[in-house]
Amino acid sequence: MDDRPRPEGATGSAESGAAGRDGRPADGGPPALARLDRRFDASTRREAAEALGNPSSSMSADAGRIVEGLFETALGDPDEVVRAAAIESLYFHGDEHVDRLARRIAQRRRSGDGDNDGDDGHGGDGAHDADDGNGGHSGHGGDGDREARRGVAETFSRWLEHDRAAYRMLGATGLSAVGQGDAAPRLREAFDDDDARVRARAVTGYARVGGEAVAAVRPLVNAPNDLVRGAAVDALVAMDSDDAVELLALAARRGNERLRLAVVRRLGALGRRDATGVLIGSLRDPSAAVRRAAAKSTAAVIAEADAVPAGDVRDRLLDERPFETDGLLAVFRRVAAERTAADGTGESGDGVDGSGAGTDESGDGAVRSRGRVDPGTKRYAAWLYCELLEAADPTVADRSAAVEWLIDALGHRDRLVADLAAAYLPRIASSDAAGEDPDRGSEPSLGVDVERNLRSLASDETAPEAARERARAVLRRFKRAVVEAAANRDVEYVYVRWPADYTESYNE
Repeated sequence: MDDRPRPEGATGSAESGAAGRDGRPADGGPPALARLDRRFDASTRREAAEALGNPSSSMSADAGRIVEGLFETALGDPDEVVRAAAIESLYFHGDEHVDRLARRIAQRRRSGDGDNDGDDGHGGDGAHDADDGNGGHSGHGGDGDREARRGVAETFSRWLEHDRAAYRMLGATGLSAVGQGDAAPRLREAFDDDDARVRARAVTGYARVGGEAVAAVRPLVNAPNDLVRGAAVDALVAMDSDDAVELLALAARRGNERLRLAVVRRLGALGRRDATGVLIGSLRDPSAAVRRAAAKSTAAVIAEADAVPAGDVRDRLLDERPFETDGLLAVFRRVAAERTAADGTGESGDGVDGSGAGTDESGDGAVRSRGRVDPGTKRYAAWLYCELLEAADPTVADRSAAVEWLIDALGHRDRLVADLAAAYLPRIASSDAAGEDPDRGSEPSLGVDVERNLRSLASDETAPEAARERARAVLRRFKRAVVEAAANRDVEYVYVRWPADYTESYNE
């Protein structure tokens, strides 16, 4: 970005598109894209850049060209106001484009292309910078390279004091990426910026470059702006210190619902026992959304972090024994039932087709959105669910819905989830079947006729073969398990399929 004026008639960016005399693109692209060309005056270019930040649906096919046109304008337009408008519009297309822009600026300055400093410090028209790799050919070595990096950091630091928020946002982004020297204290100064995007990027960058002052982040944790609040939580997670986790725990207990939700969603990234303890506590949160997020993060921790053994989490949950109908059983079942991106496209992560249990019904009956949980998290959520269900006292927990889900899960798209259901279902169902009270009549204590449902699935020609085979296998194990459970209780038991079976066995 070079503030110095350019000669009249300077050529425009190659990405802006060829424009006719009326300002319309010669190739049929969006008119505003063509008007980024430097043959137009600065006011026209600024209006075009602003318009491209909120493109109409008719421009969707040209989204890639629009982003590249804005990108090159942000890099090389001679007018600061036009560049600022392009940066703003890039942000609205996706904040990752601002990250990319900051990386390109750092690359160019390290390589010497941006040394024709205006006040902004990154000049050149940028059209020749086609590669957006991990760095240019700097030509510097040793002390020279370190000096170049310091120069890049100084440029971004200056932009943190710019009067335009777009530049301050870019400055916070770039400084957090290149680090160097006093990056942490400079970013900390931006915590009071009047633009939420700047504050959010500053606090995230502060933790990234090694900032450790939890007290400095504390005010932002309770910020009214969602973007800032989420960034502050991310920063505390990145700090990964005892003080940071303590503050996150406080926010999870006493914050409003949005803050609690932000905390439990991000705590899954910390493989720490104290952080996992916070998540387990949030499984009793009054908000259903927070409980679901806590269950998902709990399963994610034991799926990804060696520091927190799955057995320890299970034992902690079993010790608390919160087995009410809409308690832990429900939230872990909902996580296990959420669809992954592969489920949404009709593809299974392990090549096994399935059906039935792939959607998550929330309390209001709405189907949860797809692609929100990875396979490992889903599998551990299903495992925790089965463990809790097996340990639940049937006199205080209605397990009928749970057993029905396990039967449906025999056709789960994820083979391992389906196998978990097949392994636990006979043990859970048979323990109740063997202990049924004859005075209850024919109604099973579970409230579910497991055998009938399994037979129905096994004979359902519309069900996937894998699900039907699991149903047949579970039915065989269910029979054996019922007999064994009855024998262990010293109860004389004869397995009957039809009423006549009992008469025949009794008369033998």
